[in-house]
Amino acid sequence: MPEFTVPTSKEQLYRDVSLTFAKNPVTSDVATVTGIDAVKRSLRFLLLSEAGETPFYLTFGTQLRRLLFEPADPITEILIRNEIQATIAAFEPRVQITSLTVTLSADETAYQVNLIFSVLPQYQSGTLSLFLSRVR
Repeated sequence: MPEFTVPTSKEQLYRDVSLTFAKNPVTSDVATVTGIDAVKRSLRFLLLSEAGETPFYLTFGTQLRRLLFEPADPITEILIRNEIQATIAAFEPRVQITSLTVTLSADETAYQVNLIFSVLPQYQSGTLSLFLSRVR
């Protein structure tokens, strides 16, 4: 029968591969990030992925790129905020949003997104900031 290991601390409940692909000096495996950093990486990947671009998982991602080309006004800010909330609710059950602000930049070409969230079940707080701009 396989042996299961239980994490010793709740913070290391979530784990992801480090994008630096550094070598772990002890195990000689790829280094990992754990806890809140792993969840932040997952959120960033989720929010910056366009729906339909992930093979075999066509509903994964957001419609944020499409919204960036809408008129720069308060209605678009609300649509971006609603898209982020709906995407996180659908694809990231580990996260509970505490605060979400979407602000239009001074030159009206981009949006600053600030997300404050709690990671369930340990309720650790984390922040994620994204700068969404139009790219043709």
